[in-house]
Amino acid sequence: MSKRKWGESFLKSGLPLEHLTLLTFKRMEYYCSPNVEYARDEEQTERWFELDLFASSHHYNKDTDLSFIVECKYHDLSRFWFFLPCETGRWQSNDRVFNCAPVQTLARPKARGALGLAPLSNRGLVVAEDGTKQENAVEKAIHQLSNGFVPYTLSHMFYLLDVIEGYAPSASAVIPMIVTNAKLFRLRPSLRSLERIRDSAQPSEIADELTWTWCYFEPSMVLFDQNIDNIDIYKERERDLLSEFPAVESIFRLWPNRPNWIAVVHISALKDAISYIENYFFSIKTKPTQPILGTRNPKKKEQKPSNS
Repeated sequence: MSKRKWGESFLKSGLPLEHLTLLTFKRMEYYCSPNVEYARDEEQTERWFELDLFASSHHYNKDTDLSFIVECKYHDLSRFWFFLPCETGRWQSNDRVFNCAPVQTLARPKARGALGLAPLSNRGLVVAEDGTKQENAVEKAIHQLSNGFVPYTLSHMFYLLDVIEGYAPSASAVIPMIVTNAKLFRLRPSLRSLERIRDSAQPSEIADELTWTWCYFEPSMVLFDQNIDNIDIYKERERDLLSEFPAVESIFRLWPNRPNWIAVVHISALKDAISYIENYFFSIKTKPTQPILGTRNPKKKEQKPSNS
């Protein structure tokens, strides 16, 4: 086997891309957990799944840190990713980008500044230079992230409530992200001709190449119902802990139809994308958790009736 073929075979395993992604986050002072597992309830059966990386900043905006759930996808250089421009007006807010839990700590959750950091896109797919139909790795990665988002955040974000008595929990803002080495293109919004697409010799004639994009995602009703089931199971399992922080209930009502915005990033631009998101997040106003949640108080023990 030639060196060239051996190297490509190794790259196609996806491990080198995952490794470079991990190193990028670590060099930016993130705590990194590769190959994280989460449990999802399907038809009353608990099944375990895996995501490539969970990365959490050790810096806080007041009481809220910044975290990323990451899935990596490698492609050989004969294929690229193509997105449509996003035309929806739904969920265009910082709240739906940062996904703060176990309580909403953004001072202005309806602000839209985070979405101005990169072009907005929708409905990605894989295109090959030779015109052959490709398995849609974009859709697969989005499916993996969206199916894992709610169960993973339930087990790894809401655990922040379990603090020492007399203290207020911290919060986390978590962003789902896809990292790839494939070139990213977004169809130009002004394009109105199918013939122009058919006659184009290269993507740049009809699309803009991007370094990263916010890709819009709308959970299906199947996923919505699945998320509700997982939330109900979690609430039943942790009912004693949750009873100490009733304000968390407002987040549970907003959690089933997430995530809505996924950062899709070319590996060469990963450091810049993280920096843009960081700089924006740590510049906006957040609220401390204590006024929202209060502090965790010891449970009152039931007194046994006196025999006298």
